[in-house]
Amino acid sequence: MKNTFEFLYYCLYRMFALIKRVGEKDENLASSFFSILLSTKTILLLFLLRYTEVKNIFLLHPYDRIFKVSIVMIFVVWYFICRYYFLRKENYKRIVDFYEKKYSGKNRKLALIGIIYSICTFLLFILPSLLQ
Repeated sequence: MKNTFEFLYYCLYRMFALIKRVGEKDENLASSFFSILLSTKTILLLFLLRYTEVKNIFLLHPYDRIFKVSIVMIFVVWYFICRYYFLRKENYKRIVDFYEKKYSGKNRKLALIGIIYSICTFLLFILPSLLQ
């Protein structure tokens, strides 16, 4: 699981490294965007509750606000987890070095994996609402 987590981070890092920019570091962008993708998938799990017996509980007065706050908190928690793991502990250096050595010369393919992962995550989030 940890290897998949790090590989997807590296693919997102490669995706952001395709565009040359001044001032913003690619590892910061990859960490922040990865937290958005992870929180989107986690929120999708909450939306699956609408197909169960407890679907109406989130429409009642105190629970609707709890539900909205929990959605925001999911993003905040994933943001700080990614920020701590990749940037604060400086694991991004180890991850980038490892995958640079392992997949040297395949930067565009790994960036393509990052792009596909991003698009699929958002499609997975949007698709259930389109099917109804």
